Amino acid sequence: MQTHSISAADSETLSKLLYLYIWPFWMFKDVSQGNLLEQAAAYRYNREHRIYLPAYIVKWALIFVLLLATIFMLEALGHAGVMLPAASSLLAGATGMVASAALVVTMQITVAYLFLCHWRY
Repeated sequence: MQTHSISAADSETLSKLLYLYIWPFWMFKDVSQGNLLEQAAAYRYNREHRIYLPAYIVKWALIFVLLLATIFMLEALGHAGVMLPAASSLLAGATGMVASAALVVTMQITVAYLFLCHWRY
């Protein structure tokens, strides 16, 4: 029986796949570069790829909801006496900061999607 170990190349590939899975902006082109025709072509390309954005909105909304649930769980553990109240408050606050970043990313993706759906170049 063979055992497989994760090498540095595999972990780099895994991190890249995770990046591609949760960050949607890698697939879009910069519309501010080039002349007017190149900008219009990049915008058309971006409009064609906007169909993938709702899945990313759902992913980031799910991340946000899971982080909110973690905050409530940490606060409940602190009030129940399972954790030190100061530790649970500190962890809940740190989780809240990450949750607010997830909410901002969700809003950015939503605005990009609406922009690409309703604004013509």
